[in-house]
Amino acid sequence: MKGLWHMDRLEFEVALQYLTHPSLIPTFADEILEVLVRQAKHNDLTLPLAYYHTVQPALTSSQAVESLFSAISRTNVTEAFYFSRAQQPYAQRRMFEMMISLVLKNSPKDTIADRSVELVNLPFSAEEEGWFEEYLLHGQGRSIRNANDTVMMRRVGTSNFNGSLDLKHRGGRAIDGLDWTKLSEAIQDGVGPRLV
Repeated sequence: MKGLWHMDRLEFEVALQYLTHPSLIPTFADEILEVLVRQAKHNDLTLPLAYYHTVQPALTSSQAVESLFSAISRTNVTEAFYFSRAQQPYAQRRMFEMMISLVLKNSPKDTIADRSVELVNLPFSAEEEGWFEEYLLHGQGRSIRNANDTVMMRRVGTSNFNGSLDLKHRGGRAIDGLDWTKLSEAIQDGVGPRLV
């Protein structure tokens, strides 16, 4: 009761001391997790993740699972990827696309490059590879800034050079004199007559 009392007063750290006690059976876990994610200050998701990993509650509402997944996606791309794989088949694609969106749209400027590299280097199954390209090239993700570049990075990273040459690029700025056009030309020169 004390834990819930402190939750009502927005004293989340104190509340967690009571709510995560090993002798307690988790009650209201869905609601507690959702509140902790919603009330996270400065995007610090330490408390909701600490609650989840300590208590290991069986979440029953899809909203609570999505809140948890959102928190995981914003902190660790690889953990979010494996978490989505562990969900029911009907929810996996939605979570997979949500993870891509959170990485590409909601990552802080100082971490987006590292998080994007982590995303494109995940060990996708053939089905996930299809979801990735469908979402970023033809689905709702196509409007995300750098969606095309992300697919290009994935194709180059997985040695799908012919596929990377099929992508049309919308200019973009050069970094140290290198842009996607020059990279595509270099790939074409490197692959040479082996093009299929």
